[in-house]
Amino acid sequence: MAYYAKISNDEFTVSERARLMEARDEKGAIEANNMASAEYEALKTQLESLSTSAELERINNEIITAPIDADLTSLYADQKTEQNRLNEERTAVGVQMSTKKAEGTEALTAEITALNTSIANALCRVTNMYSGADEIVMVPGDSSSINAQIFALEESKKNIDSSLSEEENLAELIIIQNSINTLQSEKYAIPQVEFDNTVYWEGYYGGCKRTSYNTRGGVHQLGGTPFRKNYAGVGYIYDPVRDAFYGQQPFASWILNEDTCYWAAPVAKPEGMDWYWKEDTTEWVDYIYINPDNNQPYPSWTWDTTNGGWVPPVEKPSGPFYRWDEENQQWI
Repeated sequence: MAYYAKISNDEFTVSERARLMEARDEKGAIEANNMASAEYEALKTQLESLSTSAELERINNEIITAPIDADLTSLYADQKTEQNRLNEERTAVGVQMSTKKAEGTEALTAEITALNTSIANALCRVTNMYSGADEIVMVPGDSSSINAQIFALEESKKNIDSSLSEEENLAELIIIQNSINTLQSEKYAIPQVEFDNTVYWEGYYGGCKRTSYNTRGGVHQLGGTPFRKNYAGVGYIYDPVRDAFYGQQPFASWILNEDTCYWAAPVAKPEGMDWYWKEDTTEWVDYIYINPDNNQPYPSWTWDTTNGGWVPPVEKPSGPFYRWDEENQQWI
């Protein structure tokens, strides 16, 4: 059984996707304007006129009206030459039309390419986990050398001396066929080999990446080959540049270890006792310290680093029907 992580980079590419749509619309508007120009229309008319020519029509007519026993070799050669000439001219005009259509879109085209690359390389969020088909399948071993020998023997049947008698010819064929049969037996005896079918199954499940249940910190716990650094989970990050899974960055100052894809504090944790990370001073402290979240309800409220939670500057009176008035710094 294999495991697959459903991934999406939507939350990390909001601005890029919005700009990509704008850039495509802008490019499309320029192209439409170019295609409506007199120059483009003239090229279009020229292209249509090159579907045939008076010379080609003349040649075709001569071929059609020629006697049944006539030698048409020269006419067919002339026909091919004229067709090639028309194809070359059509290609040249087509290039001119494409150039005219793209006129003035060079910067937008480069921007669109850059945006697509940025989106493809953006971080992804794991949104779901699936168990699925094993990625390893058994396939026939390499038989290319034997196939080449069989092909050569089949071809040799065509080169048997035509002056041989029927019996001699048949004997030669039997010898060749026996050799082919021997090679076929060798081919079928080739042991099967393992084939990693990960790419197929990732596409089959749609928007998924395979993840290794036994891989932790870049090490396979059972001695196998580690895969994508860490076993994924919902909420994890998939990094397409590193081709790795890792957890959400716990603090802005923490750094991703490239070998393990674990987040590490910029300062090593001291030995012994319980230590707590204090992000505002980027240090380990020996007292309970809970770092603030990003959900401060009002500017005046402060974070309780011991118990966690945002605290108003004025204690809330007992009773349920109170709301905080930030302007006057009071409960009403």
